[in-house]
Amino acid sequence: MIINIATGPWLPVPAVQGGAIPRLWQGLAEEFAARGHKVRILCRSYPGQPQTEVINGVEYIRRGGLPQSTNIILDLLKDFFYGLLTFPTLPPADILVINDFWLPVFAALRPQVGHIVVNAARFPKGQYRLYTGVARFAAVSTAVQEAIVQEYPSAIRKTKVIPNPIDTSIFSPATQPKLEKKEKVILYVGRIHPEKGVHLLLNAFSILSQQINTVKLRIIGPVKENQGGGGETYLRNLHFIAEGLNVEFLEPIFDVHKLAEAYREADIFCYPSLAEKGESFGVAPLEAMASGLVPVVSSLNCFNDFIEEGRTGCFFEHSSPEATKKLATALKLAICNPDKIEKMSFQARHKASDFSYEKIASLYISAFEELLNNKS
Repeated sequence: MIINIATGPWLPVPAVQGGAIPRLWQGLAEEFAARGHKVRILCRSYPGQPQTEVINGVEYIRRGGLPQSTNIILDLLKDFFYGLLTFPTLPPADILVINDFWLPVFAALRPQVGHIVVNAARFPKGQYRLYTGVARFAAVSTAVQEAIVQEYPSAIRKTKVIPNPIDTSIFSPATQPKLEKKEKVILYVGRIHPEKGVHLLLNAFSILSQQINTVKLRIIGPVKENQGGGGETYLRNLHFIAEGLNVEFLEPIFDVHKLAEAYREADIFCYPSLAEKGESFGVAPLEAMASGLVPVVSSLNCFNDFIEEGRTGCFFEHSSPEATKKLATALKLAICNPDKIEKMSFQARHKASDFSYEKIASLYISAFEELLNNKS
């Protein structure tokens, strides 16, 4: 089978500065290639990366590319012209996987690209009615699948849930038992942005610190707006809230091995996202689970695919007027119930193993074979 993967105008692959999406497609592509398929990744050109190269059996073809901004209208316009210029150059294949807004529309005009599969990694914004030439929508979560079908009911037969994978060979528990330490570390990894609820976490930690004085909050992630952060003004507000508290702000970690070590050094993971229509899956909580941490997360539907209350993680009602107190309570229960958390950690690790590159690649290959065999 010939599989082409088009990642759009923004992403250098392999990743230049971290990023779950480039890692995701590189890992899946290498898994496809290891199974004997011919795989190409069609991605943006980037200084220092050759126009073409082969890595671990995967051919990389790099053309064009644009810097992403914080203006969604401008980015959609950029992406429109990128898709218009790119689709005539798409090489023949059996399957074309696309992670882009406009390219599925134009690619359908070129039949030799093969069956088009859209990786639906974000909530729809009205575009799915334009994707009449797409053969399959691979929604990364049940929440995204339901949103696509609600927006475009005709997509129901074309849509399947195929989650994002994680590298379970890297994100794994410590090989040695953790040394018992007095201070318990609560970890957040993600963009430092208001929609991620970092301010809510700090306010909850302020309450928790009055009840338990042996806790520490470690926040790791990008602040810069061009990296998806909320900017320096938001960071100053966070530092104001954190004044006098045992809080540590760290730069984003782009080395996945060092990131996995950061997970292993913590005791509890918290991901208090408030992005009702922005949080489509949640890679960070899943990486934390694979590393042995129990996640405390907001009650967004996208987390329901891999977090079960009291078994593999804990939820708090982020939309409640009492959200700060509810989060503080959830964190306190996790800190004060080590025996239960140890059992949940085992169950969380077991659940995360379902999202390995090998297992998710098998789901994709099965979907591709169905299309090639003309099955619905």
